[in-house]
Amino acid sequence: MNRRQMLARCLAASAALAAAPASWAMPASRPPARIVFLNPGERVQGSSGPHWQIVSRFMAATAQRFGMELEVIYAERDHLLMLRQAESIVARAVAPDYVVIVNEKMTAPTMLQTLSRSSAKVLLIHNDLTAAQRAAIGSERGAIANWIGTVTADAQRGSFRLMDYLRARNGAAPARVIGITGDPATPVSHERADGVQSALAQRPQDRTCQLVYGDWSYDDGRDKALVLLARYPDANIVWAANDSMTLGAMSAVRDRHAKAIVGGLGALPQAVESVMQGELAAIVAGDQFIGACAMVLLHDYHHGADFAQAGGARQRLDYLKVLHGKDAARYYNVVFERAEAPDFSAFSRLARGGASAYDFNLQPMLNSAARFA
Repeated sequence: MNRRQMLARCLAASAALAAAPASWAMPASRPPARIVFLNPGERVQGSSGPHWQIVSRFMAATAQRFGMELEVIYAERDHLLMLRQAESIVARAVAPDYVVIVNEKMTAPTMLQTLSRSSAKVLLIHNDLTAAQRAAIGSERGAIANWIGTVTADAQRGSFRLMDYLRARNGAAPARVIGITGDPATPVSHERADGVQSALAQRPQDRTCQLVYGDWSYDDGRDKALVLLARYPDANIVWAANDSMTLGAMSAVRDRHAKAIVGGLGALPQAVESVMQGELAAIVAGDQFIGACAMVLLHDYHHGADFAQAGGARQRLDYLKVLHGKDAARYYNVVFERAEAPDFSAFSRLARGGASAYDFNLQPMLNSAARFA
């Protein structure tokens, strides 16, 4: 079975997960939580890749294990459609218990204000609000009372770890870095760039030759890397803020026969395969699990264990992992080859006897792949 067939099998499984019988014994104190996820991506994989489909797959698997009801509504990369979908939730005769949204193209404040007219509680994931947006509408559990929380992966820590690894891989020579981050309006673009700069600040001889913004696409990553490699022939490290741009940059490095090593963030199948084949030096994994983490927090909240008591209403989860060497193959096996999605139910504080903090550590999952290899 080739990579495309494996990924298609994994994505097809997501459609049936929400209807499958629960395999986890949830507390009996409340009826199952009813959740709607307003997914900014495409229902059928298109030009933007399978990222948001994979997010939904892991969300559905986690909801199924908890006995939760999850409805996924895709916006097909149309942020205006997302706004209309939020209005449709408000118009429902019976509101869901929770709505999960994303700050896609800076739409979250409008969506939050719209959803404030619903009895559903709202959780924001993946892209946080900007400082200016928070100044305008406030924070969780404030003026918009039903906005109960925000859950993001710590992109700054993830990119810090990436650059730390790439510098070590580069050896003792001063790092000369080319960076391609995402669009300037997206908070995560700045967080990933800030993490890289923090890592480079550890040694005075290391520096960024130039950091540019990109549009998250393969072609843009390739085009920008070709220009920057010609401009900075002594560059020895190239990084990009998502899989597509990273693979595009890798293509540019090959075509120019440059000596630079390349790494990035995202961990979609083609990028993980590239690490396994020794082309990309490393890729940061974990972004696809943000929805599964959100399901864990909502499950606990629904049954009386408020996640705000374990890290606050604004949760920034530090679990992103740099994949290189054998861990890349293990990750590929667990995430893309196995029919059953990884089990996140054990991260619940309720399942852990009311633990004081959440610890979404991916390493035990990778270790389990090693045991069955």
